[in-house]
Amino acid sequence: MGLWLKCPGCQTDNPLYAQVCCQCGQSLENLPLKQRVYVVGPGGPAASKPAAPRPAAKPAAPSSEAPPKAEKKPKRPRKKKG
Repeated sequence: MGLWLKCPGCQTDNPLYAQVCCQCGQSLENLPLKQRVYVVGPGGPAASKPAAPRPAAKPAAPSSEAPPKAEKKPKRPRKKKG
């Protein structure tokens, strides 16, 4: 549940942080107050589709072919101008 901004062009619910509509690409920045419509609820592009379960990610096995990474040298302190 959250607060969404409705696009004045296509009426799609968009997250408040969106700068352009995720459906039609219309700018959502600097809209006049008359065109700003806020929607409270589970609406919006993310909630319109049921989330598919993700398969468990398998940890990557270390490859014996990859060379080991070299250790970084510590940085030297800068000299003060004076």
